[in-house]
Parts: sequence; structure tokens; C-alpha cells
Amino acid sequence: MEKPWIDGSKELLFHATEHLNNKSDFDKRIAFISIDNAVELIMKTYLSLPKRIRIKDGPTRKELQDAENSFPTFLDLLEKYDSEKLTGISLEDIEWFHRLRNQLYHSGNGMTVELSKLETYYKIALALFESLFDEKFIIDKKLTYTTNLGIFMDKWVKFENNLRSKLPPKDDFAYYWKRDFLAKIDSDLIPLFNDLMDFRNKVVHGIFEPTEEQLLEMIKNIDYINGKL
Repeated sequence: MEKPWIDGSKELLFHATEHLNNKSDFDKRIAFISIDNAVELIMKTYLSLPKRIRIKDGPTRKELQDAENSFPTFLDLLEKYDSEKLTGISLEDIEWFHRLRNQLYHSGNGMTVELSKLETYYKIALALFESLFDEKFIIDKKLTYTTNLGIFMDKWVKFENNLRSKLPPKDDFAYYWKRDFLAKIDSDLIPLFNDLMDFRNKVVHGIFEPTEEQLLEMIKNIDYINGKL
């Protein structure tokens, strides 16, 4: 039985997907705004679910009221109550994209969004939806939106989940925690892991737009390191 509380979030993500397929500047702007609206609704809906659905305590009514008009406060609540569901998802990235969305929204038609940023935020939104609602987001067969950047982001989230599931209890900074664990498997994985982390962060924050060759190479590297796990 489908969960009725996810309908609104799904509609916004489907709307974004439709505009992603068209790829005009107008469509990219609308898609980006729809993605951001979906992310906000996903957080609000999940945090507001009753305990019998969440299977754990969530924010108080006062906390939810105080957060009502504050996107960053909802991020804080998500981190406070559900950090274990955020493996492979960076709240800092979501906040950065939300600020970009605000610039886009208030600029009228004079600003466009780069496809690489749009694709990345889209994949983050899908990962958040699937993680919080424990529900796979199935794209309509008529909507065939798939790119190598999207594939990379999808594989990155799965890699992070796979890695996190195998890590021992954390007793050091997160970077060293992961690095030391990988070194025990194969020390040659460390430079590969460093390159993947650097590539992922630069792509997410729009520092550079990768070529198809770079994306294919990084997809191959993720598959390799994931296989080693």
C-alpha cells in the first residue's frame, strides 16, 4: 500500500523530471525550483510524521512551529533527530543549493542554472526522498532522464551507504575513520577515495563542470572501490 503522505513530494519530483527532459533555460529554472520545493516538503512531511510511523521520537510541536518558515532550521532538526538516515547526503550541500535557488527565484528571467548543478540537486533530492520515506522513487517510463552525472551521483550515494554499513564505531575524524578502514582493505584505495571525494565535492558545488570522459572514469572508479568493499 502506498504511503499517502509522500504524494505531494512525488508530484513535485515528477514535475521537476518532466522539465529536466525539456532542457530549455526556462525548463531548467522551473525544474530547479521544483526540486528545492520537493526537498523542503520532504523534510517537513517526514519530521511531522507521528511516532507510530517514524518508529522513534521526532521534533516537538514547538520545534516544528519554530521551524515553519526557516529552511535551515528544518535541516537542523533533520540532523538532530535523523542523522542516521543521511548517509551519503550532505545537509551542507542541500543548504548551498537552497541559497542558489533563492538567487534564481528572485532574479526573474535573467539567471539560468547550469545543468550540472541541476542534475546534482535532483539526485540529492531523490536520495533524500528514498532515505527518509524508505520508498524507491520510480520515474515514469515516458520520462527517460538519465545522464552520466546522474549515474555518478546515484552510485556515490550507494557507495557511501555501503561503506558506512561496514565501518567500525567512529573514534576519530570522519575522513580518517573512512580512510583507515579502506587502507586495511587495500592501501591503493586511499588515493582513489581522495580523488573521488575531491571530484564529488567540486561537482556538487559547481567548481567545475566535468567532461563525459571524466564522469565515465569516476563511475568506473566508484564501481571498483565499491567492489573492493
